[in-house]
Amino acid sequence: MSKLRESGIDLELFKRSATSLRKQGMRTFLTTLGVVIGIAAIVALIAVGQGLNTSVQEEFEKMGSNTIIVLPGANFTQSTFASLEENDPKRIESINGVEDVFSIYFKSKQVEFEGVKRSSVIMGLNPEKQEGMKTIGMLGLKEGRDLADNEKFAVLLGERFQEESFENDIQIKQRLLIEGKSYKVVGINESGGSSFGSMFDNAIVMPKEGLDEISEETLTPFRIIVKVYNKEDIPDVKKRITKVLEKAHGEEDFQIMTASQIQESAGAILGLVQAVLVGIAAISLAVGSIGIMNTMFMSTMERTREIGIMKAIGATNKHIRNLFLIEAGFIGAGGGIIGVGIGFVIALVVGVIADVSGFPLRINPDIVLFLGAVLFAMSVGMIAGYIPAKRASEMDPVDALGHD
Repeated sequence: MSKLRESGIDLELFKRSATSLRKQGMRTFLTTLGVVIGIAAIVALIAVGQGLNTSVQEEFEKMGSNTIIVLPGANFTQSTFASLEENDPKRIESINGVEDVFSIYFKSKQVEFEGVKRSSVIMGLNPEKQEGMKTIGMLGLKEGRDLADNEKFAVLLGERFQEESFENDIQIKQRLLIEGKSYKVVGINESGGSSFGSMFDNAIVMPKEGLDEISEETLTPFRIIVKVYNKEDIPDVKKRITKVLEKAHGEEDFQIMTASQIQESAGAILGLVQAVLVGIAAISLAVGSIGIMNTMFMSTMERTREIGIMKAIGATNKHIRNLFLIEAGFIGAGGGIIGVGIGFVIALVVGVIADVSGFPLRINPDIVLFLGAVLFAMSVGMIAGYIPAKRASEMDPVDALGHD
């Protein structure tokens, strides 16, 4: 063995560390496996979380930053039971700065096709507003045509409703029975619009007048989508809508949200969920670090005589400490590299499954995430190996040489 240099870390230390880990065989493999599992879980969760954030951002960009959504109820809990008023869309249309208003009505009704009945969501809208709703990603024809004005007994089907609701796919020009009345299918609404447009994917869409025909009570808007001329006017228009509706209702029994607000809320929720999941995954990495520490303690005990020989030929405490730290770092880095690869593959699989399920999830390689994960794993390994390395470096050479 060539004499170790006083500088501390040299190529020979790396060679000896690699040789030692290779000799330990199965123990090295099992210790590295703990790091691999922890890093793979963390990388997969972060990559999926980044993909979700990107997808959410893209969905809201489709809807546009100059959009306001009016919902019933003063809060989320009340929105289930509360309702807006019949004349609210007209009140909002008269407000300065409002370009267009899209009212959406909702009912759950019994639908029959080829003798099979099932409860289905029926959405009502104003046929004249269809083109405007397409501009914000709420609607988009896959095939067929739009609903015509004053066409009470025609319907559009959401793409998922057409394919999944009954045993056979429903085709254009076929008929459905809704509450005993016959409705002709004139078009299929394409999936993949804005996040709010997804409400039509698994629903039947008909003119509001047609929905009135099968409703026992006066319909009130389920959602009101407001398109503003300029996004800079959003705060002012929001205040005007609040003032007008509060005066008409006698109280603030509604919610007004902008697309950017919903996007921020969704991002905050996703971030919180991701942080919790990554924290849970970090537990497995902590277990892996304990495994590294245990392996290094075992290694120092088994190599006590070797340490004594190294010190006898000139190795300093620093050399011995660095030798074991490098071994721990190798375990962490090796586990990190393998874990990053496995984690990214898991994220890609999740993305494919999400796409097949109808939710676009884009998983992109992130070199910063990958390098950061490897460096983090290596740091964890070296931190876990520090105490065993320090203990090895402080061994008395005479006692170490006499160790059997």
